[in-house]
Amino acid sequence: MFIPEQAVMVKSKAFTLIEVLVVMIIMGILSSFGVIGYNNYTASVKDTATKSNYETINKLSESEFAKCKLNKNSKIFNNHDCKSSAPPSITQLDDYFTNSQKLKNPYDQKQKVIQNDICVAGGVTLKTTNKGVFETSYFSQKNNTKNTSNINSTWAQKFTDTTSTSVSFACTQTASASSSASSVTVGSFDSYKPPNSGAGAGIIVDRNGNMQDKISNGAMACGPDCFTANFDSWLKGGGLDPNQYKVVMAEGASSSGNVASACANKNCKYNFSDNTFTVLNSGKTYKAGESIDTIYSK
Repeated sequence: MFIPEQAVMVKSKAFTLIEVLVVMIIMGILSSFGVIGYNNYTASVKDTATKSNYETINKLSESEFAKCKLNKNSKIFNNHDCKSSAPPSITQLDDYFTNSQKLKNPYDQKQKVIQNDICVAGGVTLKTTNKGVFETSYFSQKNNTKNTSNINSTWAQKFTDTTSTSVSFACTQTASASSSASSVTVGSFDSYKPPNSGAGAGIIVDRNGNMQDKISNGAMACGPDCFTANFDSWLKGGGLDPNQYKVVMAEGASSSGNVASACANKNCKYNFSDNTFTVLNSGKTYKAGESIDTIYSK
């Protein structure tokens, strides 16, 4: 007689709501670590690309300027004549790196690499510090440093090798390439604050950081807390408009309290964007306010 096969019952167990929630929480935590790791990776790649643009600009500039030294009949940066009485303009260099070399801003492809503000992410600033001397700078968000090079051309008083410096720096707010030039920005002439309240050597500069020589040949010694004083009346008495000129601290006093300066005879240029100054006859840039013991031991 045929006996039907006994049915086999399988009992399945479902996940509880608590178990599902625990799994989702664990997955969320693991994915957040992945996002953080990815963001750190991309930030590092962009910072490295900015450094690469900076180095490319320096190397190409050195190469172009060398052409004039080798052959006065050459043209550099596409169309600038080496026999010209004036060096190429920042506008010419900007056009060369942006349109001819097609350098891209790694943080925003819609923004240019050449910027006026070092705090624009991915930007490289380019300016002249003296006739024929070109200064390039970029801010490393990874290392919080400002990196600067001074490149000499045949139009400079002395054609020398490129000098480079790196100083600690922080952009306290995100800069925008399209921000209004009339607004007060971090590290501007209008927002200037002395780097410390100690004694030091001061210089009198215009809004572009260029020294003047109407008062005390543009340089002065100042005691503790002196740089926090209001110099408006003193500047007016010397025939200078306080809205156009400012007394800023360059070197700090030595450990023994002595104050000295390499800025006499209009030999320095101040940079309000990062509180640094450049000694023109050497081309070296230093962080303002540091002791002269520290500055000139570098």
